[in-house]
Parts: sequence; C-alpha cells; structure tokens
Amino acid sequence: NLKECVLNLWNTGWEIKDIRDALGVSCASIYHWEAVFAEHGAINHPPLSIRGQQLCILACALMMAYEALFAEESDLYLDEVVTWLALTHDISI
Repeated sequence: NLKECVLNLWNTGWEIKDIRDALGVSCASIYHWEAVFAEHGAINHPPLSIRGQQLCILACALMMAYEALFAEESDLYLDEVVTWLALTHDISI
C-alpha cells in the first residue's frame, strides 16, 4: 500500500521532499494520511455508517439545500459552499 509505505518512510526519518520525489505524492497527501492515521489508527478512513437508501435520501436533501442556497446566492465560490455545509449541516469536506 502506497500510503503505508509513505508513512513508514516518514517515520523512519526520510524527508518529505525525498518521499515526494521518490514516490510522486504531494506533501498535502502525506500530511493528510498522517492525520487520518493519527485519528483512526489506520491509513484509510473507516467506512461510512450510512449506505443505500439512507445515503440516497441524504444526497437528495443536500441537492435540495444546494438549490435553495444557489437561488439566493448564485455567485458563491466553492470554499463558501464548503463553509456553508460545515456550519449549516455539520458536514465536513
């Protein structure tokens, strides 16, 4: 697994620049994988607890909320939408 390899190299003393150059991964990815590992004790996020019909209902509700948001504010930037999701619906992207 590339993510495990990257973190193992970093933990054994490799510089991030060397890891990035050798394996072609970004610094942001390395830091992200480290944060995920620190939080969950594994390289990958745990699976979502919602699936199937529940996920479809959530997606439909979010699409309706997006439509309402863009009807009011049609010139929003993506970072503003992400902030709105976090503040209004407690969804982190």
